[in-house]
Formats: sequence, structure tokens, C-alpha cells
Amino acid sequence: MLNRTEVSSDPYARATPQTPLRRIGEEVLLAWTLLTRIPAPRFQLRTRANLGSAFWAYPLIGAAIGVIGGAVYAIAIELGMGMLSPVAMALAAMVLATGAFHEDGLGDFMDGIGGGQTRERKLEIMRDSRLGTYGVMALVTFFLLSTTLLFELENTGWQPTVGGFASVLVCVAAFQRAAIGLPLILLKPVRSDGLAADTPRPRSRIVALGILIATLLSVVLLGPAATLVLFAASMLTALGMSWLTWQQLGGRTGDALGATACLAGVVSVAALVVFGNAQSGL
Repeated sequence: MLNRTEVSSDPYARATPQTPLRRIGEEVLLAWTLLTRIPAPRFQLRTRANLGSAFWAYPLIGAAIGVIGGAVYAIAIELGMGMLSPVAMALAAMVLATGAFHEDGLGDFMDGIGGGQTRERKLEIMRDSRLGTYGVMALVTFFLLSTTLLFELENTGWQPTVGGFASVLVCVAAFQRAAIGLPLILLKPVRSDGLAADTPRPRSRIVALGILIATLLSVVLLGPAATLVLFAASMLTALGMSWLTWQQLGGRTGDALGATACLAGVVSVAALVVFGNAQSGL
């Protein structure tokens, strides 16, 4: 899928005047191939683009994944299904689109911090491809909460500004990926190999741009008040996960980043339920 060529040793050096558009395209494709399992055009890296500099595009890819979930939800509703099954089908479609990328991280992360007594043992458990009790319970709880909270949000009476309920899936998915930026810049990789080590620490302005993209998208689709709720919930969750990851592992891993995205999503939807109930009561 991806052939890498030699680039400058400085991953954040300014692109030459001839390559800014190509670099943007490469960063979008890097984010796409990382965060989804949907085939992308073959390309070679000819600029200084990398997984760290591409972070600004993560929320865009998250929004695209949300569009897939929203489309499945809308189709299920049009076919006359109830309110709960379309939500479950939308979540399943999003998981298929990503290859359970973040969910795999959540399961491994919970297995590691739940089953290990030392940092070394926790990291060893997280690398085991087998799923343990802590991971299974975390995933079951995650999907139950995601489904029931979205169902509850449907029944609050609150409606997004644009696009109906599907817009919630788009914006939450964008903020989930934006939340990854905080542990990326706050923590160093705990290992010398693996996805976390292969992802250079983004510059603060790149993370800020990614968060800004998610925020502006949400303002358009959900409105300013709901956006503030999403922003606060996802960023506070990311800060909490950064602290927990540092306490448990001493640095970031790819599994910890995936767990951050999953938990940011659940907390964000829970916050929207509270917001929706408050709006309905006004």
C-alpha cells in the first residue's frame, strides 16, 4: 500500500515551494491508511510527510468514518427499522471501516494495566495477541455503553443543527481522533519500536489544527453549545488517559492511543446525553 522513500532527517522542515499540495495529499493518505482499512491509492512519500505531521488530518478521517456510520444509520431508519438496531449497525459499520483499530488498542491496554504488576509485565501483556478477561470486559462495556448512550441521545428530543442524528456520529468520530493528539504531545514512546515509536511527536500547532478542524466541523453540524460539550468531554478524557498512561506505563503506546480514542468517544456521547436532556427541559 505504501512505499517510503528517503526524506530529510527533520520531519517538520518546511516543504519546498513545489510540493505543498503534494505534502497535504500525502499526509491525508497517510492518515487514511493508518486509521482505516479502506483501500487508498498507491503512493510514494516524496515530501517530509509522516504520521506525526499528518495528525491534523486525523479528525478529517474520523469524520469520514462517521459519515459511513451515519449513512448506515440513515439507510436502516429508511428501511423501517426501530431506533436501537440502526445505532448498533452504524457502530458495526464504523468498526469494519477501521478494522477495529482503536478497539483493539482498548482491549490490549486494559489487559495490560489490569493483569500486570510491573510496567515491564504490563507492556508484555499488551503485546500478547490473545485477549484476556480485562480486555473482553472493556470491549463489551464499551460497545454496550456506546449503543445505549447513542440510543438515549436519540430520545432526548435534542436535534443537531444540520444533518440530523447522523451528524453526531460524524462529530464524535472527529473528536475521538483529535483527542489522540494530547497523549501524542504530552508523552514519549515507551518502546523503541511499534506504532507509537513510528509516530513522531507532532508539533503543538499541528495538534491544535487537528482539534480546530474537529471543532469547526462540530460548530457547523451541531451548533456552538453542543460543540463546547464535545470539546470539553473529549479533551478532559484525553488528559485523564495521558495521566493514567504515564502512571501505568511511563510513556505512550499505540494501544494507549487507541484506548484514548475509544474512551473519548464514550464520554463525549454521555456528555451529549446530559446536554440533550438539559436542552429538552428548557
